[in-house]
Amino acid sequence: MFKDCKTGGYNLESTYAQGQRLIALILLIAIAYSCAILAGRQSRKLGVQKYLGRLQELKRSTRSP
Repeated sequence: MFKDCKTGGYNLESTYAQGQRLIALILLIAIAYSCAILAGRQSRKLGVQKYLGRLQELKRSTRSP
């Protein structure tokens, strides 16, 4: 999650949120991130798709090492 909070991710510095709003924003990001992780684990467990990739990687069927 920490990599996601840097400039390549959510760019929290540009929100100018302070205090309670910043805490609420970080909490919301953490909940969304956790939901995404759980959804990925669930889809892997169900065998829905062997490899979930980015949109530009649709032709890829396996993850490279």
